[in-house]
Amino acid sequence: MEHSSEEDWSCTLTLRIDDIRSLYEVISYSLEMWPGSPARPAEEQEYLWYMKKQLFAMIADYTFTNVK
Repeated sequence: MEHSSEEDWSCTLTLRIDDIRSLYEVISYSLEMWPGSPARPAEEQEYLWYMKKQLFAMIADYTFTNVK
């Protein structure tokens, strides 16, 4: 049995726009409350910023494509 690394593993998740908005708020809150390094790794903050930007792009895309 072969074991793959975590970098090789991926999945697809389908979320509704309300879920994306909620996740965006959770990430935003985490960034506001982030205790800083060395309490938490600096890479964690970078990843949170990355995720926040990705979620914002999804919200903007939804808003742009669903304006009536």
